[in-house]
Amino acid sequence: MSNVLKWSLKKAIIAFAAMFCVAVIISAFLAPALSGGFNAASNFLYEFLHHLCKVHGSDRFLILSHPIAICARCMGAYITAAITLYLYIHKFKMNKVVYIIIGALAIGEIAAEYFNLFVTNDFIMLISGLFLGAFLGMTLIKILDWLEGKRGW
Repeated sequence: MSNVLKWSLKKAIIAFAAMFCVAVIISAFLAPALSGGFNAASNFLYEFLHHLCKVHGSDRFLILSHPIAICARCMGAYITAAITLYLYIHKFKMNKVVYIIIGALAIGEIAAEYFNLFVTNDFIMLISGLFLGAFLGMTLIKILDWLEGKRGW
């Protein structure tokens, strides 16, 4: 397969992943907004987003007195994953050390919450989600690089 075809397929996969992240973000804010007059559409969006995030949005983030459909961590993850993937298409490269630090911060916070080392609130979950999204976005890019045959960072 030629390098041009490989790059086009890789770029298409990354663009599709970024568009999926943007669609999830829009759906999360659209679900509570539609609950006033379009209950069927709102219920469909809530059900769809519940498959992507098992933790429902807390009562702190309300739109028209209905909670946002996904938690703060997932919201942050989808936002920065979309930004990271979009920036990669426009020649953005993340340093290996920054990648490791961001991944350690994201996974460390999730592990600390799991083992009840400290109580997390929505703000901490949002910041952790921002790190997690950048880490997962670059992980997808590195997997695609590896499948393409590129070695190294």
